[in-house]
Amino acid sequence: MVADHDDETGAGEPELAAELQRVYADALLAGEPRAAETVIREAIEAGLGEAVIDDEVIRPALVLVGDLWANGHITIAEEHLATSISLRVLALQREAFRVSRQRGSQRILLAGAQGEQHVVGLQMVASVVLHAGYDVRMFGADLPVGEISAAVDSHRPAVVGFTTAGALTAVNLPAAFDAVRRASPDTGIMVGGRGVDGGPPVAPDVVVCRHVTDAVGHVDALVKRASRN
Repeated sequence: MVADHDDETGAGEPELAAELQRVYADALLAGEPRAAETVIREAIEAGLGEAVIDDEVIRPALVLVGDLWANGHITIAEEHLATSISLRVLALQREAFRVSRQRGSQRILLAGAQGEQHVVGLQMVASVVLHAGYDVRMFGADLPVGEISAAVDSHRPAVVGFTTAGALTAVNLPAAFDAVRRASPDTGIMVGGRGVDGGPPVAPDVVVCRHVTDAVGHVDALVKRASRN
């Protein structure tokens, strides 16, 4: 495994690709598909492009495997296994980049409900959703209800997410939802924070996100639902 992305990224893209190629080749020679998939996932997360991964990580590793087989250092069975692992990895990589391209065309607007100043959790959501490939527009704390429609009309988000930490700001959510709907009826709405835990039910067409780790899944579902409208 590649242990320290920060150091490698600082060293430059060629050095990172070369290190990932070595680790990927090790995974192929060990016949470990999950390890190979993990290397390619790390390459994607480190920001390497699809062509770079193909040309500087996967292809050189396969050339090495072919040379080792030709020289009698590995068996034909081991060479075939390495090839099948790479075909599987390539399919997964193509899907990852396809999803990333689709997500990149979708804007996600995030804000604290009117009066809400506690947005640490919202910042966490912004980070994971941005990391998943979405175009995130972070409006921060205390977005007045009167400004929501204009923000939605200007940015045309696929999803708007609000956070509320208590009852005093949760009371502003229905008006916030209405403002989103007036500007864009098909825009998905997500809400999270302690203000919606154990409180009155939110609108039936609003998704409640109770854990940061669930945010990307909720956004994906809302985007897909909007695309069918």
